[in-house]
Amino acid sequence: MSEHLLGPESQPAADDAAEPIRSHVLIVDDHAPSRRLCAGYCDLFDHTSEMAGGVMEALAALRRERFHVVVMNVHMAESGALETLRAIRALPGPAAETPVIGLTAVGRGDEAQRWLGAGLAGVLAKPITAARLYAALSMVADNQPASSRSWAPAG
Repeated sequence: MSEHLLGPESQPAADDAAEPIRSHVLIVDDHAPSRRLCAGYCDLFDHTSEMAGGVMEALAALRRERFHVVVMNVHMAESGALETLRAIRALPGPAAETPVIGLTAVGRGDEAQRWLGAGLAGVLAKPITAARLYAALSMVADNQPASSRSWAPAG
């Protein structure tokens, strides 16, 4: 599923509008079906992705290659989201600045605000749908304000 892409700073100029910008996404989740679902959606959007089953694997991937965004379960058994986010921010170079979208099975607004306040670029409630993941990835890529970065199921 992975192929190397130019970093965000090397993306084509607006003059090359014929070719859509493709993101390289790191998916971090200790639940394999969730990882596969997110990776499948990324393929659908013509983004590339790598999958990591835990924090150490994710940090190794971030040290090895450049990602446009990390999509990470905030409730993994191995480590909490805050510790993981701090570890990502402590990485050397541009990896430390990689936006992180949190995935959560608890879709309450107060929890989303807590994660956004802690430094996540966005929060996406499970169950994950293609439309909500696409919106989250697009908003983060477009650097939209954090106040609009919580995607929960309708209803």
